[in-house]
Amino acid sequence: MQQKTTALLVIILLMGFGFLAGSFFGGFFGQLTVPASHKAIIDSMTVTDTKANVKLTAKLVESSNVECGKGLSVLFTKGKVYPQTVWLWQLYGNTEIVMNIWGPDESGKTYGIEISRLAWDPYEVKIDGVTKLTIDAVTGMPATGYYSLEVTVD
Repeated sequence: MQQKTTALLVIILLMGFGFLAGSFFGGFFGQLTVPASHKAIIDSMTVTDTKANVKLTAKLVESSNVECGKGLSVLFTKGKVYPQTVWLWQLYGNTEIVMNIWGPDESGKTYGIEISRLAWDPYEVKIDGVTKLTIDAVTGMPATGYYSLEVTVD
């Protein structure tokens, strides 16, 4: 009986260690799949809640190759597969903005950025210290929630 209990305990501990190690390595390797150009855009970008005067923190959600759909710039070919990353911009753990980065396009230099707001406060989006987008506070319904930018990286 004691051998069964010991064996069961060892199996449970090994499974727990396996889940822990898998979570750690999965997150680590997930970061390795982010295109360097997308990471460079995120590193050069600040999103600020201008009401609270606080910068939001970016968090990677997904990195994959996705077929381009409607709504993007004419620089992207509908039906063609492009690298895409999905990011959350959070304030105190709350998701305020969801952002997709597509690209590069065929020139190898232009990226499409789609931004969706989930909160009421006003925001300012800067890339390399230059304001690229200001998002007004929500004052009534309906409220604008979708924005799109094109960024050229040399």
